[in-house]
Amino acid sequence: MDQERIEAGGLIYKENIAMVGLIGIPTHPGIGGRYFTKIADLGIHVELIVNLFDGKEYDHILICVKKEDLEETLEITQKIHEKIGSQRVIHEDDVALVCISSLDFDDSQKIAGHMFKTLGDSEINIHGISSSVSSLTCMIEGQDLEKALNALRKAFILP
Repeated sequence: MDQERIEAGGLIYKENIAMVGLIGIPTHPGIGGRYFTKIADLGIHVELIVNLFDGKEYDHILICVKKEDLEETLEITQKIHEKIGSQRVIHEDDVALVCISSLDFDDSQKIAGHMFKTLGDSEINIHGISSSVSSLTCMIEGQDLEKALNALRKAFILP
């Protein structure tokens, strides 16, 4: 990988993570609130939320939780699925999260492109992306975590 290194504020990762998705949710106000309230009531910490609206009538929500909370999260998700009539529930029991952080994210598109290209060049598929004003997080397969960390450490100048 012969590419320019970009300065970043840090590299953070989470392993032993599972993903649960509620796919094809009929768009209606309040569904997310009910779903996340039920998860919170059980003390389940959500590590990542990805939401997508298809532009017409359906939403899709993917969340990441600790593997140890997968079964309870699936139970809640299944109950919500049945109540709201979403298309299906999906899950993956071994994902990881890698996050590039920065105090100055004015060049976020440059950092995002660099991160995505680095992972792609390393044959690592991104299953979900979440960003904030100071970080960019990618959900990847758990088995790819070490490879991703090595590639990102080579691609970014880190403290």
